[in-house]
Amino acid sequence: MIVTISGNACSGKDSAAEIVSEKMNLKLLKSTMKTLAKENGFDDVLEFEKKHASNSDEWDKMLDEWQKKEASKGNCVLVSMLSGINVPEADLKVFLHAPLEERAKRVSKRDGVAIEKSVEYITNRDTVFKERIQEIYGVDFWEFSHYDLVINTQKWSAEQVSGIIVSAAKLLAGQE
Repeated sequence: MIVTISGNACSGKDSAAEIVSEKMNLKLLKSTMKTLAKENGFDDVLEFEKKHASNSDEWDKMLDEWQKKEASKGNCVLVSMLSGINVPEADLKVFLHAPLEERAKRVSKRDGVAIEKSVEYITNRDTVFKERIQEIYGVDFWEFSHYDLVINTQKWSAEQVSGIIVSAAKLLAGQE
């Protein structure tokens, strides 16, 4: 079973993926620009993208190849904004989204910053990432038709979102 969890910034991808991975006993694969940024000493993914990733698509391609290679081993939950695009053969492709205001509240709480600053950060991140993906891949990864299951995470807790994903995966596997 391969489950991909994609979505916009601060939509709850990591939280859901961790819970789904644990509940389904699947390997958790995190392959994101945020991960690369932290590994390279940047706390701010936008700063990392400006200094390194925006100059070439090398970082994107490296992440893509890693995702494809690791997911091909099966029995995993792959979380990344583009995982559903990069692994079209996944058994279940999930897209998580939430309104900007909700995502800003989450960032504000997580990072201890003002809501206004969170709105600005997310708006910039969404714009930069969407333009970048369109330029490199020619695809709108926010187009819901790429996915099997689309969930507005404002409506449910991370545990509930994960329960929906696990139920869908079990139905696909004939376990429910």
